[in-house]
Amino acid sequence: MFKKVCRFIRQHQKKILVGGGVMVGVLWLNKYLHSKLVDFEFKRTTEYVEQLKKQQHFEGTLQTCDSSTISLVPKVWEHLLMLLDFDQVLDMLKIKSGNKLQLWEELKINIISYAVCEVYATSLFVMFMRVQLSVIGGYMYVDTHWQKSENGINFPLATAEVQQKYLACIQHFLDIGVKQLVRLVSEAVKKQFGSVSLKDNLFLKDFHSLLQNVKLDIAGTHGVIPKVSEYLLPDDPAHLPSGSSASTTPLVLSKLLVETSDILESPDFVKVLSSCVDQGYGALLDKLSECYFHINQSNKDRFTNPYNVNVPLAKVIPVLKKVLQDVPVEDKSLFTYQLLQLELLKSFSANIYEAFSQSVEDSNHSLNKQVQTV
Repeated sequence: MFKKVCRFIRQHQKKILVGGGVMVGVLWLNKYLHSKLVDFEFKRTTEYVEQLKKQQHFEGTLQTCDSSTISLVPKVWEHLLMLLDFDQVLDMLKIKSGNKLQLWEELKINIISYAVCEVYATSLFVMFMRVQLSVIGGYMYVDTHWQKSENGINFPLATAEVQQKYLACIQHFLDIGVKQLVRLVSEAVKKQFGSVSLKDNLFLKDFHSLLQNVKLDIAGTHGVIPKVSEYLLPDDPAHLPSGSSASTTPLVLSKLLVETSDILESPDFVKVLSSCVDQGYGALLDKLSECYFHINQSNKDRFTNPYNVNVPLAKVIPVLKKVLQDVPVEDKSLFTYQLLQLELLKSFSANIYEAFSQSVEDSNHSLNKQVQTV
């Protein structure tokens, strides 16, 4: 039996060697493919978990941004009221101080300017807060995921000082940007409403036409507002509040401001801002419609469509002032809530966050090289 087996092996030696090699190859290939499959599944799982963490971090950033915006936006309205102080004009009218007709003209321009400024200032503030928090959120994500550089040294991007100085840009908007905005809007309002007499009867469609002209005058040839970054960002980072000024802070802050300026002047920003402003003008027309409804309440026998009523401008101005000013903060914040819920704004924020949270190694490597050359 043993001799037969040996004879069989000698006769089929090549076949056995080839068959054995094939079997070993199949076993090795199976093991290799299995290990690759395990690695692929592990990589997919890791990427999925990482994406979930990123999504949660972004949503947390949005929640922080929205709550901060809601709490801070009344400061914008306060600055507008200080700059367009129509209460002072009303007090002068009550005590019959100065030229009455001139005071009424000033009151007309100030109240309409405030109504329009509220649209632009709130839209700019909401969008700037979203841009800032999306950018800084992306940098914070980079800080939590950066890899060691070749020399083993890396510098965090979004340090507490960088965050403080960068977010302090909002104070520039409140102190300087709002003033520039009021000046721009007031000039456009004077141009369109200056020739409209207080005795002139206006339909709502007339108001709509005049406001559209104001909007076009403000936009000029720049889409919505000319040179948006000048309203929101300081020319010199040195004007921002100072701190301990770590060696990397000026570099990171300068990089942040340049990148933010690029975002503010981008076509995407203009597109989203235009959508916000359009919604604001719609809300303003709703308020004017409410004014016409209140003025026409004396006719209680039947309902009259506000769009079919023409009213002297002198009657509209005091009611508009009341509708704009004498309302609870919660009701005034309704427009802000509407802007924060815009899907277009959320997509824009997500794109910014994604752009600033992707190139982890590039961001740190670039910063490391700059610091080493200083």
